[in-house]
Amino acid sequence: MPNRYYLLILACLACGAPAPALRSPVRVAPWLRADPQRCLLMRDLREGMEMMAKRCAEQFVRQNGYTDEPPTTDSTRWVYESGEDGPWPMVLDSRLGSLEPSAISVQCSQRQCLVFFRLRRPVLSCAYRTVAMTQVFTRIRLVPGALQDTRCGQRRA
Repeated sequence: MPNRYYLLILACLACGAPAPALRSPVRVAPWLRADPQRCLLMRDLREGMEMMAKRCAEQFVRQNGYTDEPPTTDSTRWVYESGEDGPWPMVLDSRLGSLEPSAISVQCSQRQCLVFFRLRRPVLSCAYRTVAMTQVFTRIRLVPGALQDTRCGQRRA
């Protein structure tokens, strides 16, 4: 008889409500939104740090106009790179389409995460730009300069 009760309880637990879908928060506190270098994506704690860093970096490069998609219309999310200045339309035009929209690699340590994006210039097919952030997905920035994979050409031949 006690086994029937356990089965009934397990059956009821198995029919629980589905988990909520992953999405961006609808309302974000103003003090969080004020920092354009903070990732505002909701984190599913079942995903690893690397996956969250990848999602944050991909959103960052989209919002800041590095992909083929137009940058976000929310100019409070735009971040100047080191050495950039001038009016935003000119800066965003120079960035347009310079990076692939999907990251190719992620590395996280105890202090920071680095997310690598391939440059979209044919001459530099083996060059990458890096988005860096803290391990809690703040201070997101594009690292100055590109990285070159010196053995990439050998693998492509």
